Amino acid sequence: MISEEMLNGLEIGTVIKSDVPKKKRDYVSYKFRNGKENQRLSFKDAGDTIDWLFIGINFVGEKKFLKCIEKDPVLSLEFRGAPGCFFGEKELSNIARHWFNTKNMRFARSMNVHDVNMLLDVERKPSNRWYTFKNGDYSPESVTKHRTAYEGLRVRHSAYSYSKNELPITPASDIVFIDKPYWLASKTICVESTCAYFGLGEVTKDGLVNMGHSLFKSTGEILGGSNTAYIRSVVYIDPKLFSLVKLNSGVLRLVAS
Repeated sequence: MISEEMLNGLEIGTVIKSDVPKKKRDYVSYKFRNGKENQRLSFKDAGDTIDWLFIGINFVGEKKFLKCIEKDPVLSLEFRGAPGCFFGEKELSNIARHWFNTKNMRFARSMNVHDVNMLLDVERKPSNRWYTFKNGDYSPESVTKHRTAYEGLRVRHSAYSYSKNELPITPASDIVFIDKPYWLASKTICVESTCAYFGLGEVTKDGLVNMGHSLFKSTGEILGGSNTAYIRSVVYIDPKLFSLVKLNSGVLRLVAS
């Protein structure tokens, strides 16, 4: 059991090591389940341990959990086109849950824009621009049903961005703007005068949480994804089922009680 004194001593960004779950490393994606998804999932060799960054205490009813996110994401995924936009948000969390949800690390999921806002202590909302579909345009849903969107359908711009100049450099901002760009399980839409781009959010080392991956356009063009963006997992750890041991390096090690 992790003592209350130890819990109270944890700070945002504290590194906690854990064993890599002994789970098979494959994942049955939509591509193989029903042919709807064009994507590629690959695993980096994670070694024997994973580094987590402590970001706070989370309460589920009366139960207390340590909320942690991966320091260095180990999963990468490539999406392409409209199906990636349509299924991607759920698929990211499915993959994180498949890989990290063990008996004691619960509620595993992919990081989303709400986590970013919480860590930065801001409430960044997307700008309010609209795109009105023209005759012959497509939406992600219409492509999966093999038809054009109806003329006059409107979609709202929902891309997020954060300026490094506006945000203080803190352990929390260092956590968010890690060097490696990663996917957010948040749908985003970029609106321009001639078309709308649909895709998933991305966090980059330049301090942006934005529509980094344009997977699909309202014109029907299928755009490529990128396997250089990673899935960053969030887990909730039950402190009653673990102890924390301080290693010589000062890093804490999670040990099953």
